[in-house]
Amino acid sequence: MSAATVVLRAPLVLVPGLKLDEQLRSKSRSSAGLPTEVPGIVDDLNQLPDGVAASLDLGHSRHRPSLLVHTRAYRLRLEATNRGTGYFIKHIDPLRLADHARLARSCLLVRPPSWRMVFELRAVPDGSDAQWETLAEAWQRLGRTRAPQPDAAAVSDAQAQWLGTVDRLIDMTEEHSVREERETAPFPYQRVRSTGGRRNSTTPQSMYEFRLLGPALPPAGAFVRVQGDLETRGRVHRAAEGSVTVRFDQPVSWDRLPERGALELVPSTVVFSKQRQAVASLRTGDTENPHLLRAMVDHRVRGIPPTGARPRERLDPEQTDAFRKALTTEDLLVVLGPPGTGKTRTITEIAHTAATTTGTGGGRVLVTSHTNRAVDNVLARLPRDLVVIRVGDDSKVHADVKPLLLEEQSENLSEGIRHTMAHRLRAYREAEAAALWTAELSSRLDQVDGSARDVRDTAARLHHAVQAATAPARARREALRHQDDERESARSALADRAARLQEKVRSLRQRSDRPLTGWLHRARARRADEELTGLRPEIQRLEVLGRELRRQIEAETAEADRAAREDPAVASARAAHQAAEHLLGKNLQSAYEAAGVAVQALSTVVPDVSAPAPPRDPAEAAAALHTLRAQLEAWLPIVSARHALTQEWRTAVGEDPGQLVPELVRYAHVVGATCIGAASRPELSGVPFDLGIIDEAGQIGVADALVPLTRVRRGVLVGDDRQLPPFLDTAVADRARETGDPGLLRLTSQSALEQLRAGLPASHVVQLTRQRRMPAEIADFVSVSFYRGGTAHREGPPAHRPLVHQPDGLRRHLGPARPHPSRVAGTGHRGPGPQGALQHLRGTSARPARRLLPPAGFRVGGDRPLSRAAHGGRPPPHRADRRLRTRERLRRQRRLLPGRGARCRPLRLHPQQPRRTRRIPQGTAPRQCRRHPRQDPVGAGGRPEHPAQRGRPRLPHPRRGAAPAPARPR
Repeated sequence: MSAATVVLRAPLVLVPGLKLDEQLRSKSRSSAGLPTEVPGIVDDLNQLPDGVAASLDLGHSRHRPSLLVHTRAYRLRLEATNRGTGYFIKHIDPLRLADHARLARSCLLVRPPSWRMVFELRAVPDGSDAQWETLAEAWQRLGRTRAPQPDAAAVSDAQAQWLGTVDRLIDMTEEHSVREERETAPFPYQRVRSTGGRRNSTTPQSMYEFRLLGPALPPAGAFVRVQGDLETRGRVHRAAEGSVTVRFDQPVSWDRLPERGALELVPSTVVFSKQRQAVASLRTGDTENPHLLRAMVDHRVRGIPPTGARPRERLDPEQTDAFRKALTTEDLLVVLGPPGTGKTRTITEIAHTAATTTGTGGGRVLVTSHTNRAVDNVLARLPRDLVVIRVGDDSKVHADVKPLLLEEQSENLSEGIRHTMAHRLRAYREAEAAALWTAELSSRLDQVDGSARDVRDTAARLHHAVQAATAPARARREALRHQDDERESARSALADRAARLQEKVRSLRQRSDRPLTGWLHRARARRADEELTGLRPEIQRLEVLGRELRRQIEAETAEADRAAREDPAVASARAAHQAAEHLLGKNLQSAYEAAGVAVQALSTVVPDVSAPAPPRDPAEAAAALHTLRAQLEAWLPIVSARHALTQEWRTAVGEDPGQLVPELVRYAHVVGATCIGAASRPELSGVPFDLGIIDEAGQIGVADALVPLTRVRRGVLVGDDRQLPPFLDTAVADRARETGDPGLLRLTSQSALEQLRAGLPASHVVQLTRQRRMPAEIADFVSVSFYRGGTAHREGPPAHRPLVHQPDGLRRHLGPARPHPSRVAGTGHRGPGPQGALQHLRGTSARPARRLLPPAGFRVGGDRPLSRAAHGGRPPPHRADRRLRTRERLRRQRRLLPGRGARCRPLRLHPQQPRRTRRIPQGTAPRQCRRHPRQDPVGAGGRPEHPAQRGRPRLPHPRRGAAPAPARPR
């Protein structure tokens, strides 16, 4: 992005236009962000302290030079007053995608001290200044500012001379073309009507139909205007049957067109202006490829790096070489190929791989040619996985490629967006119920929270009531538990003492057998055993006491439970608690129902939101509902904003589908246009192209080829320099010869392909040599006569082509081949041309001779099949009848043909022509009759007569509409 800040010395004064109020009222209803009143414009401009984004429009046929000022939501078109003291606000429009794309390329940041508005021109303060000159100079400096080209070199003398010669050729061609169009007589018309019927005179229309007086019609696509009105320029959309349909550049009211008048041609200089722009870009180095001028004039190009890329379809070695070099060439590449060598197929593979393969520096591809047909042939063969756009006139584009037209795709995309937005708006309208159900969910969650508090309160009251009712029993139970705990402690101590004594007795008894101390151990063991015997009854008593205490504790617990069940206060508290729990469950169920409806209403536009499954714990369920409510409340403002944006987007697309055009071009893989259309269409203005493919470059002059080449980083020229040369008017060619300038003569006589083929190194010229379209005989003739034997016919299965492989019997009937006039003259040279081609084909037929036999299933001289079905399934007639019929058939044959009387086999003179039986034409050599040799006299028409026909008048055939022949006397 290139931008420049312009600080102005004085405030800018704005004056509302006459129709500004009406524009503001009509557009503010469909577009958000526009001010509701005219004074709000100044407020919006003054709220941009860093500067207002602006661009200059130098004007054209529709409006004067103007300043385009952009706010955050809309754009203003300002035109300076006649005295240059301020600006009129002519138009206000909402910001479109094209505006953002244009500002992203370059803009001015205008910083006046302030913006002011007055409502009358005479109210503009004295000393005010529009400062248009300051803004225009800043815009021109911004246009000249460009990132420096590190590889750009200064223009040499030879290059400057070459560019000057191209300029001279453009001037000569334009002068002659404009003079011819101006000398063309006008086309008077007697009636005019709107294509949609006569409308109200206050509603301007763009297309009108004119009924002409004379037979002369302006050519389709030519620019015309109503004679005497310089601002009614339009283009001929259709011209046929004495009427012309004109699409005017801007809507024209009915009253402006006279009922009777004349249309006159308007010289169009678009082609020549684009050619001059291309030459100027080469002169200043403002091209996508800084080495283009050096390649075109000095034929110095950079090397082609190797690549291992593979095409989608199988290509022959020459096609593969061209394919790989085209992907990695740095400057220019020339691909030559006669008809049928697969040039279009190679172009298709190059375009597909270059547009989709990032490894080869892939980018947007421009496919162009001098004719619309050549561009359509390439685009029609591109695979469907590419985004292909055709830029051109609808009337000149082939029907198969019309779906790829930029206008068609823009309209289809607009219709698809409107259809999608209609469904989306319907979904958003349905999602509006989510806000109501979210509010309902919040209300029900409040009830859930209240019920949860009631459950907690009743649970506390129930606990207190139970504690009060069971207090005596619990006190006695606690005392028994305390007594039992003491008993258990005593029993445990006695049990531990008994265990120690028992271990001591066992140890003493093991040592009682010792000689000296045995008696002492036995005495101590007896005392310990006696003590252990005394402890066991006490332990048993404590255990019995424990069982009794536990029975009493259970009884007291049962008493507490009975008291809790039978106590009225406990029963009342329990009933209240159960009621609170039931109400909580009911409220939770109701809240979940509201949450489900809210989520269902919102799921059409927010698929990530889903209702949680209700858990068993009421506390967890309430927490999950609170989380869901928070999510819904967070999504509702977003959904509302999306709803408004969708409505605004649908309205904007419906009002101006053309704003989708920049986005379509931006995401296109391949763009197809003619050489001039690639630069003249505003949709492609400023669009960079990585690779440009020029098809049929042998028919394109240098001036036309420079237009697309200056807009691409790399170029591939495909064509055949042995076919038609570039079209050039005879007067221009004669004038070029009169100058005697060899450079000018070379430009007028050679195409860009011829000049590059002769100058570029061999590594940058690829020749396709294997043709697949013509039969081998024709291919060999073309190769020898036009390409010095440089093409080869692809080997394949033999095919029967009656035009090429003629039977020898038919050749005998056609007679010997006539030699070429050059051979008759004694030169001995069989030159090219139709006669030489026919002689070559006759002399090179390789098929064996075949006898002329009747087709299988047909009788000799008859036209009915020899099958049982011919008699309706009945047996054949009697043998005598058969002999009579055979005799009658032979008589007919003698009347039809001389000689043997056998009809020739059905011939098919064209592969698409059905088989039919026909006679041998007159004037051909007949087949010899065994009974009557050549001595037979010759009858009328140069044919020998049959002996049976001598002296008899010749009668026409009865099946050809004449009277039947009289019966032959016996």
